[in-house]
Amino acid sequence: MKQTQLILALGAMFAASAAMALPGGFKSNPAGATSVSDQREAVKHIAATVEDKGKDAGKAAIYVRDQNAKPSNPNKGLANNTHVSFAKIDRTANNFFVKTFAKSVLGKDKNGVTVAQLYRMKGVVWDNIPKMPDHSHLGRLSYAKAGNLDVYFGDWASVPSGAKANTAGTNYTVFYSGTGKTTNLPTGGKATYAVKGINNHVSQGTAVLTGNLTADFGAKKLNGTIARPGLSIAINNAAINTKAASFSGAAKANNSVNGKTHGHFFGNGGAAIAGIADFGKNHKFNTAFGGTKK
Repeated sequence: MKQTQLILALGAMFAASAAMALPGGFKSNPAGATSVSDQREAVKHIAATVEDKGKDAGKAAIYVRDQNAKPSNPNKGLANNTHVSFAKIDRTANNFFVKTFAKSVLGKDKNGVTVAQLYRMKGVVWDNIPKMPDHSHLGRLSYAKAGNLDVYFGDWASVPSGAKANTAGTNYTVFYSGTGKTTNLPTGGKATYAVKGINNHVSQGTAVLTGNLTADFGAKKLNGTIARPGLSIAINNAAINTKAASFSGAAKANNSVNGKTHGHFFGNGGAAIAGIADFGKNHKFNTAFGGTKK
């Protein structure tokens, strides 16, 4: 009975995910970004996008591109190559039956990070959920939300369908995707943001980075550090673009590895912030971050 209820619940939550790919590829979210990754057509990769249909149209989303994936059940479609809103993933993760019976596959950990080991959604039960396309080719997705806004940040990795739990994967990518970009960013004064950072969040319970970022709106500079044991990310005088409600500049990992950062401010008066720190070939340091004013 419990398994039947889980199957029906998952089918209802995931049913609309099997839309067709956009002709010509992605429509990227202008208030979102991903770190440098392998985005060749033959390689599975992601883009930060906006949902384009249904009840979540206009909300922040993610798009997993995979032109080689084939469903385990030939009678079902794929969840790849379409926008999936984070709001929808949140609803699924909060479904009673998912929380009770599938939390290890899709659930929020004690650090407030939702970990979706979608590659584990393979097998007899998953392959036969009515109306639910094959999600096992989506890889691993971990993300958090900036306050109560439609702003998300996190990381993703390409993990083979059916791989064992907590597999690290390849083509590691960090991202942020949000809506409601600030239109009235202050031109003076300062604001300090309590920020959380996500890095290589392979499994539930992975430590997050924490710290403060301070925006000096008059000087148009963003500074601060977030850290956890073994990893610190410093943002040094990143330039704030008031009109675009964005920031960009230098980042440094562990006081020695140089990288770049960029992101946006969201909400009324810059209520929240989200962005990424990208270290290029040193991608193990890549970190997504977000938070709200203190």
